[in-house]
Amino acid sequence: MTGASGPSSAHDRAAILIGATAIALAGFVFAGPLPTEFRFVKIGPVGAGLLVATGILSIVSGIVRRRLLRSIAGALLTGAALIQLVGLALSIRPLGGDASTMAVVGGLGIGLLALSLSPSPSAQQHDPTKGRP
Repeated sequence: MTGASGPSSAHDRAAILIGATAIALAGFVFAGPLPTEFRFVKIGPVGAGLLVATGILSIVSGIVRRRLLRSIAGALLTGAALIQLVGLALSIRPLGGDASTMAVVGGLGIGLLALSLSPSPSAQQHDPTKGRP
C-alpha cells in the first residue's frame, strides 16, 4: 500500500521496527561506561544523530505507509555506511565510530532499501493453480 488508508502491511511494520532499532542503537554513543561485553558497537555523536533522524523517518514511513520515505531513510543510511567505509580507508571517522558503525548503519540501510524495492504483499497476485499440489 502506498496510501494511508487500509490495514498496515508487513513492510510498514518492518519499517517501524527498523526505525525503533536504529534509535535504540543510537544509545551506544553512551556505551563507554558499559562493561566490555556490551560495547559491541562504537558510535560517535554524528552517527547517533544520523541513526535517530533516519529512525524517526523510518517510523513515520511505516505509520503513514509511504514507500518513498522508507527509500530515503534507507538511502541515507546506506550512503552514510559507504562514507564511513571510505573514511576508514583514509583514517578519518566521519560518523565518529569504527567498522562496527559502518556495519550497523549499512545493515539497517540495506534492510530499508530491500523493503522499499520489494513488491507490497497486496500487489502480489495469488494464483491458486501455481504452487504446491
